[in-house]
Amino acid sequence: MTPKETPGAGPGAPDEAGLAALRELVAATGDRFRLRPQPGPVQEPRTLTVGMATYDDYDGVYFTVTSLLLHHAEVMDRVSILVVDNHPAGPHAWALKRLEQEVPQLRYVPYDRRAGTAARDRIFREATSDWVMCVDSHVQLAPGALAALLDYIDTHPDSGDLIQGPLVSTDQRTVSTHWEPRWHRGMYGVWGTDPRGTHPGAPPFEIGMQGLGLFACRTKAWPGLNPALAGHGGEEGHLHEKFRRAGHTTLCLPALRWMHRFNVPRTKRAAASTWYQSLFNYLIGYDELGQSPHEAIAHFSTLIGEKAVRQAVADYEAEKRNPFTPFDGITCINLDERPDRWKAMQGRLSALGLRPERIHRLPAVATPANHHIGCALSHRQALKQAHTDNLDSLLVLEDDVLFLPGTTWVLRRAMTELTGRTWSLLYLGGADWGRTFPQTEGCRHLENVTGITTTHAIAYHRSAFTHLLDELPDTIEGMTAWIHRHTAIDQYLARWDRPDLYRTVPVIAAQTNQIELVAEDLRDQFASHTFTGIDVPALGGAPR
Repeated sequence: MTPKETPGAGPGAPDEAGLAALRELVAATGDRFRLRPQPGPVQEPRTLTVGMATYDDYDGVYFTVTSLLLHHAEVMDRVSILVVDNHPAGPHAWALKRLEQEVPQLRYVPYDRRAGTAARDRIFREATSDWVMCVDSHVQLAPGALAALLDYIDTHPDSGDLIQGPLVSTDQRTVSTHWEPRWHRGMYGVWGTDPRGTHPGAPPFEIGMQGLGLFACRTKAWPGLNPALAGHGGEEGHLHEKFRRAGHTTLCLPALRWMHRFNVPRTKRAAASTWYQSLFNYLIGYDELGQSPHEAIAHFSTLIGEKAVRQAVADYEAEKRNPFTPFDGITCINLDERPDRWKAMQGRLSALGLRPERIHRLPAVATPANHHIGCALSHRQALKQAHTDNLDSLLVLEDDVLFLPGTTWVLRRAMTELTGRTWSLLYLGGADWGRTFPQTEGCRHLENVTGITTTHAIAYHRSAFTHLLDELPDTIEGMTAWIHRHTAIDQYLARWDRPDLYRTVPVIAAQTNQIELVAEDLRDQFASHTFTGIDVPALGGAPR
């Protein structure tokens, strides 16, 4: 499905009655009808980008944006605004996109490769300015706060430090300058006040950590957030430690005051699964930095019980051992009109030990006149996101892929053998048309390949991202001409003649209606492992 035009923007926009009907249609049809606004044009660089990642919070974004325009007008000529929509298929997407037409310096970016507070990372990847201030989508700054930050930037343009400011309570009686490093209610950190930060005219001073409702740094100093993080929590303290290990510090700028909307009516208390994901995030962060998880485990045990925590830790350790984990991203391409295939794929991936948070569903580009065009465009979209997110590797699956029983056993050994080698493509399947290939030197589960077709399960290394993004057009018109020259993306890749193309031994992925392309001694294994018991038609964008 190609992205739809923004409702309510431009010539022929629906009237209010039409917009109301559209909203009702979205609510009634849910996942079957998706608004997928396109990203806005890249902005001209300014001194500072104020960015916010949001999930179905148009009201919060609206009031944050209008507060910037109303109360910081004296410096807005130096500021651009970036809205990263973490639920671009949701009911708030059209209204968020419309802000782009209403606010000249605002740019809208749809982003759903990973959901959660770690989507903040995308703000720094998209920003064109030298500095970024990241705020929650329901934060408002005190008058003069933005000017104070810009003054700091002007006097410290090359700083690598993380800059934060005091949180002011709604009644303005409490000024919280930092977080004390202790556990409380599933989070590592408790608000505290340093007298040095209670007066907005005071100079900046060093703090250990703070909440991440507002923070700023030079764009090039951004250390990134682990691509495995999902859901809510785990970044506070972890991010501050990454800045310290890079030789920088965290400063509280007393004039950079802000208020945060905390009290949101909720219909139910946070489920245990929320604590579960937060614990996962903390474990991911501790592993990344080589820190002990014992305090986190003890704290969460008091919240959800020792049994649940033991299970969560066991699940985390199993995921660390899962051979799919080394891929920074896993994207499944699936047509919107085939939710049945997506449901079947979820079953197959779950059987391989993959949590839903690890899988990104990418809506396939539908081009019925020639499915090769849609397939290539879909792969390009997946590569573009991986490149922007600075991933090292991306596994792309098409929604008709089947896996060999014993897939994890083979892949674990293949990935071990791949470690330390230069590679650009790794095929988990692929049709070889009866050809045989030499095993990679010193390996039993890797072979060097050329001329492989079909892209139902293929991993791309970052070394290939830029080349492919330069080669593959990003429009249907451009891709139509490209396909006329190259036939299909798998045919194009099959013509690569380089020593860093690999395939697993044995093949561990096949397509539902192309099992005859697999070696004869493996066909019955795939045929008995369909999970559905029926022949699923091939992905609309898959090359044939």
